[in-house]
Amino acid sequence: MSFETPGIERKVFSILKVLGNSQQALGARVIARCLKEHGIELGERAVRYHLRLMDERGLTQLVGRRDGRSITELGLIELKRALVIDKVGFAFSRIETLAFRTNYDWDKSTGSIPVNVSFFPKEYFRKALHIMKPVFQSGLR
Repeated sequence: MSFETPGIERKVFSILKVLGNSQQALGARVIARCLKEHGIELGERAVRYHLRLMDERGLTQLVGRRDGRSITELGLIELKRALVIDKVGFAFSRIETLAFRTNYDWDKSTGSIPVNVSFFPKEYFRKALHIMKPVFQSGLR
């Protein structure tokens, strides 16, 4: 999503999340209530404003004047992308926090240090080893 500010992006993401979790179209009043339950203070008027912007971008669509909006296929794709970015951001934040707690003593080989572990399918093992081999050969412990 390329919105003007991160604040707008968070609001749009939150609205998409509410619509994505619903089996039916929702109006601004219901969306505002759902957001409030999750600690996001956004009035009906503001929700309507963001929904109009989201309609223009193809993320939501008006189902009917009284029925509200539903999330589009593009909206679902953006929601999934945002969730992945959110998870990656959380992982980086966690690694950064752990890095500040590092107390490894190189001379004594004691202490703790954060380690990033990756899992991949068995059939990619040889390829992964080939890619990692230069790091292992560099002598880093």
